[in-house]
Amino acid sequence: MVHRLTLLALALSGPALADDFQTYIVGGEDATGDWPWAALVEIDFGGGSRGYCSGSLLSPDQVLTAAHCFFDENGQQINTSAITVHIGSGLNGTNPTRAAGAHYLHPGYNNIANPLGNDIALIHLSTAIDVSTLPSLVDDAHFEELLARDATGRDEALTAIGWGATTTDPNNQTVSPTLQQVALDHVPFSTCNQNWNGFLTPVQSSVICAAELNPQDNETENTCLGDSGGPLILGDDPAPYIVGLTSFGSADNCQAGRPTVFNRVLNMVDFVEENAPLVDVTIESGPERYYGALGGQTTVPATVTNGSLRNTARNVMIRANTDDTSADASLQWSGCDDGGLLAGDDQCTLSSLTAGGHSSGQVEVSHNGVTETDATLALSVSSDEDEYRIKNNQAPVTVVFSNRPDLTVSAEQTSADLDSNGQGIATIAVRVSNLSTVNAASDATVELTLPAGTTAGGDDTVQCDTLCWIGPMASGASVDFTLTLTSGTPQTGTLTLAAADQNGGDFPRDNNQHELTVAYSGVKAASDSGGGGSGGGGSFGVGWLFALAGLALRAQPPRRNNRSR
Repeated sequence: MVHRLTLLALALSGPALADDFQTYIVGGEDATGDWPWAALVEIDFGGGSRGYCSGSLLSPDQVLTAAHCFFDENGQQINTSAITVHIGSGLNGTNPTRAAGAHYLHPGYNNIANPLGNDIALIHLSTAIDVSTLPSLVDDAHFEELLARDATGRDEALTAIGWGATTTDPNNQTVSPTLQQVALDHVPFSTCNQNWNGFLTPVQSSVICAAELNPQDNETENTCLGDSGGPLILGDDPAPYIVGLTSFGSADNCQAGRPTVFNRVLNMVDFVEENAPLVDVTIESGPERYYGALGGQTTVPATVTNGSLRNTARNVMIRANTDDTSADASLQWSGCDDGGLLAGDDQCTLSSLTAGGHSSGQVEVSHNGVTETDATLALSVSSDEDEYRIKNNQAPVTVVFSNRPDLTVSAEQTSADLDSNGQGIATIAVRVSNLSTVNAASDATVELTLPAGTTAGGDDTVQCDTLCWIGPMASGASVDFTLTLTSGTPQTGTLTLAAADQNGGDFPRDNNQHELTVAYSGVKAASDSGGGGSGGGGSFGVGWLFALAGLALRAQPPRRNNRSR
């Protein structure tokens, strides 16, 4: 995948050179059929010249892409009539085609004076198109979670997709016949800006960076020509959160130089709402689990919010249902069109919800008393307006009906030393919890599966060997204790802990076990057993820094980078 840039002179105030930049998703893989909402934006520049960018179908008639795609080689903005959009991730030429009815560029984007930041555009299709899934613009919570990740969590945390070139051959840089995807590492802004010699400081709030820091077999993995405007998404969810749009990268013939810079969509929501009647209606509940006794009931609170900045949601439909016939859901919600719900109703409609408005209610879930269950209560919300965060329209909640406790265990290594005899001594902080709010445990225990050559001991409160005896636990209670492991042959191994109630067991048993890697190197071990992706993490060192004269920016007209067929 390629996006083009212009080299800048050493003095930023000096004239820009006319060199062309080419980038592409290279080293990726075919994504045919994986992303039905993917868009290929075709632009007729006249005289038989055509350009191509990538994009995303955000709603049935709105496509998100990059602003810089819509300027010819003379810096003139093209007319809407020149835009055609192909929707889908089938083979190129087989996807449904729509003409553009209108297109809008961010008012803060200036292709000549200010080509950095705000690189976002919205295309309104002349005819809507229905697809099986749609992406969502990332919300604050998920974006902040991404920014807070450590190096392991940033490794291959993002995926870029697009129709750009897949080769560095300058004579063969046409649109790819198949949609491409590549896993990339999130690069923190401070690192990215350092590698761009501080040039990104003025646009920090509107960009996010990604790169493959440790590619397999040293193969280049990047975005390139024709990928401009394509989405950068969290993970590889088929209905993902979009965090960025491909904007620009290094003028290195699509090789892995500086991190690629993407437009940050979280800060562009107002632009989207101003130019499309889209809303952000969400439904949320409290804890992940609610509890009731066999034949009893439990109350699940919920809140519906219109997180839109300016648009009103009309005819907001709230629904509640379970996936188990033994549990029946009934909405209790004021403000519905019928003036209030009767018992047994599983949906209601609010006539409208203004931008920033919210409405709260509850769901009564009743059990038939026959068989214990951990049913899923599906809360959902929709409105007459299309959404730009459709992913937040559902809130699954687990509802447990049982006469048994629900035990869970977690653990974290806190120290690792060698004693005077060379034995490894590791201390583990353990927490056992009874998540049930209605049932007590009469004889809670934690069974230990120890690494080879290891023995275990508890503390003054909990005695352990291969079994730790907790004893009675009230509903909602937690017990903390310290587990000490001794190994005559200290080496890395796996400790498995399994919580149980010796008198009658517990329910459900989906969260009773925890695995912990125990190490004796003197370095605190991670509390989780998961690992990073295959690409590996890493960081840009001093060797990645280039002279400012080599700085590349996407300021040239896109036609050179969006080759004709």
